[in-house]
Amino acid sequence: MIETVKMIAKPVVEKMKGEIAERVKRLKEEGVKPKIVALMIGDNPESWTYVNLKMKNCAEVGIESDVIDLRAHSKDKMPEVVAETLSKLNNDPSVNAVLPQLPFDGKISEEFVFSRLSPAKDVDGLTPHNLGKLFRGEYTLENSLIPCTPKGIVLLAQHYGVHIAGSEAAIIGRSTLVGKPLQKLLQDLDATATCYHTKSRRVLERVKDADIVVSASGKPPEVYGQNGFRLTGKMVKEESAVFGVGVWQNPKTNERFFDVDTFSLEGKCAYLTPNVGGVGPMTRICLLQNTLIATMNQRKKERSN
Repeated sequence: MIETVKMIAKPVVEKMKGEIAERVKRLKEEGVKPKIVALMIGDNPESWTYVNLKMKNCAEVGIESDVIDLRAHSKDKMPEVVAETLSKLNNDPSVNAVLPQLPFDGKISEEFVFSRLSPAKDVDGLTPHNLGKLFRGEYTLENSLIPCTPKGIVLLAQHYGVHIAGSEAAIIGRSTLVGKPLQKLLQDLDATATCYHTKSRRVLERVKDADIVVSASGKPPEVYGQNGFRLTGKMVKEESAVFGVGVWQNPKTNERFFDVDTFSLEGKCAYLTPNVGGVGPMTRICLLQNTLIATMNQRKKERSN
């Protein structure tokens, strides 16, 4: 059996948290108070859990935060309310970052929201402007607003010494939030990265050839049957690096189903993220870093005017 390195986020998170807290402290000494506002639009049961954790993390580094809950509005009224709220936040100089919490559950489209959000305050990196800069390669991990989960995966991989350049990477899922931006980040680090989805052919065969496997499906077989997906030890080759992203929560029981069967993967792959304490904390720390980046970029712009 292979000795599997568990890619626990804590050492990376603690280091980044210390750096962010120090920079926030210096900004406050200069009269600048970084602030993020989360917008609750959808009814996903995980959303409140995620937002509460994100706001707690903000407090730990001195970033001010607030939550605006728009879920009580009717489907007919929602576009008008969202557009008005975004306009106010875009023009509020005390707000540096805005987080429309995904998913929106069909009440309103992602295109509608992110096309109206100021790219300068787009802490998730999902506006057409920021995604365009990512896909044109006009970014840096340190100073650009890049989607948080893909950024977190790359930073975690780099910390643990996962070899990326020249590797074959298989990404299960092609979402704008995770799959597509991660594919671009890995390609820019000289990996050959491919996104697989429900219409892909010979997925299991190709995943088994991959050096890096990222599962971002969020569709457990217990719920989605044959259309569901869970990564097991039989599906990957030895000494691969596996990152689990997808999770689905039962709205009635709160039971959580993860994309990756970590038990069967231990001893098979060389690197493995735990389902709890892996990619999730990296996503949240990158949100804090993006809030700081947004604040710094806005401050530079103000000084240049």
